[in-house]
Amino acid sequence: MASIGPIELIVLGLLLVLAVCFVGFIIFVGARVVRARGPFGGAGSNGSLDLATKVRGLKAQGRFEQAMFLVRGETGFSEEEARSFVERA
Repeated sequence: MASIGPIELIVLGLLLVLAVCFVGFIIFVGARVVRARGPFGGAGSNGSLDLATKVRGLKAQGRFEQAMFLVRGETGFSEEEARSFVERA
């Protein structure tokens, strides 16, 4: 039987390190996805409130621009579409 030489040991060690790093990366990405989705499947904080209710609350506080940013972030609307949504809410 042939014995394992130093080069083979180094290659096996590097493969082991690579495998451990890959598993760690998969666990890290999975944790980030779960954390990003939040407790309500991605609804974020205040998941029980719909977008229009959140926008009305921001408008009542005089935070029109933040309401527009919220709408754009949640929907991907253009600035004009978000402004229209906020004005109607």
